[in-house]
Amino acid sequence: MGWGNGFPLFNFYGVSPYYLGSILSYLVGFINASKILFFISLTFGSFGIYLLVKSLWGKLAGLTSAVLYLFAPYKALDVYVRGALAESLALAIIPFVFYFSYKLVVTTKTKKYSTLFTLSLFAFLITHNIMVILFLPFLLAWLIYWLVVAKWENTKLVILSSLLGFGLASFFLFPAFFEKNLVQTESLLRFELDFRANYLKVSQLFIDRVWGYGTSIPGPEGGMNFQVGWPHWWLVIVSVLLLFVLKIKKSSKVLVAGVIAAFIFSVFMTHNKSTPVWIHVSLLKYFQFPWRFLSLSILTASLLGGFAVSALKEKWQIYAASAIIVLSVILNWNYFRPKIFYSINDSEKLSGELWDQQKRGAVLDYLPKTALEPREAAPESPIVRSGRAEVINFINRSNRWGFNITVQNRVEIEVPVYYFPNWEVKVDGREYPFSYNNLLGRISLILEPGNYEVEGSFKDTPIRKIANLITVLSAIGLVFYINERKK
Repeated sequence: MGWGNGFPLFNFYGVSPYYLGSILSYLVGFINASKILFFISLTFGSFGIYLLVKSLWGKLAGLTSAVLYLFAPYKALDVYVRGALAESLALAIIPFVFYFSYKLVVTTKTKKYSTLFTLSLFAFLITHNIMVILFLPFLLAWLIYWLVVAKWENTKLVILSSLLGFGLASFFLFPAFFEKNLVQTESLLRFELDFRANYLKVSQLFIDRVWGYGTSIPGPEGGMNFQVGWPHWWLVIVSVLLLFVLKIKKSSKVLVAGVIAAFIFSVFMTHNKSTPVWIHVSLLKYFQFPWRFLSLSILTASLLGGFAVSALKEKWQIYAASAIIVLSVILNWNYFRPKIFYSINDSEKLSGELWDQQKRGAVLDYLPKTALEPREAAPESPIVRSGRAEVINFINRSNRWGFNITVQNRVEIEVPVYYFPNWEVKVDGREYPFSYNNLLGRISLILEPGNYEVEGSFKDTPIRKIANLITVLSAIGLVFYINERKK
């Protein structure tokens, strides 16, 4: 990262895709691991939607919602156009979070579902920051609704499971949110990423069917398609009509009305009429693209599709479900394909010019405050800025580096590593003063004549130490909870 200088991306950017990918890469290689992750991100969420809607409205409704979610155009956009793996994986996990939280409240199998809710919430929290901010308010409303319906039974378990989920994720959440002042978040807010430059027209949401592999640019003339999807939004309208026509329990009516309201809100937030909300809620500026609210649109539309099927008489449900499923596949199948197929293997991708392209093209969203954006690749060895010295045995890893040096006269050595709290430098085993006030913000130190062994190691800040401790204690607590429930 940082064109060889390194920077703390994984302190701030969702880590779960990379944990999974690193494991898979040992088994099937890097490219195949990426393909598997993208496949999981496309398909896994539909199983969660099926389980949820099946529990609410029956098997046919669940199957309908699952296919709607599977073939939502925004998911194709995330994978085949944007390559947004973390966001796509978050969309695969969130249905399970809603499902397990629902089951925790309404069933008696509290041990099973409290554990599953904790783990699914944990996985979601460390996958994509923006999706977390987007979905958490709706998850809270969802939990409150079901707790009210269940007359506040299992409230303590819901709170405990939620705290354990956040506790497990604290190793990531604390640095990501409390140390963001240490990095250059300004790059996240430059003009083309400003929310004002990325609103959608109504026609883009509901009418436009032209698919492209271009980029998102200000205005409706960009090469990306941002539709809610056919027949997805049709079924929202059907659900609104059914809500007024059908005689259903008040609690069910409130649930469906809430889902419809969430859909309307998500669509509203993609349009420039929502500007006052974006301005007054300062956290929203980090969303960058208002069309990210389509994540909520496709989830709620899929849920409403299942409701629409369940609202019919039983003998008609099979026909309605079949028709919706066939339409979902036929109308959206063509979006789920790559623009180009490449014939390439890991060794080709990660060597020579292609490897240099990877390093140059890596995102620079979280450079340290003290660093300057690199204009060329980092050197493969420390730089002797003044004086005379010979550097040998340079080792550079993600959280440590080291070298041996023979100094003829007083020298300044610049290590090709960006400084970020808390790098620690030792010379011959003793802590040694250094600076990072050079042009690029790299670690540098001054040495007098002699032979030295120089080492650098990346240490945790107090916030990271506290966060890691909370994660460890939460993991221990979860194990004790599971064992205690067994007894």
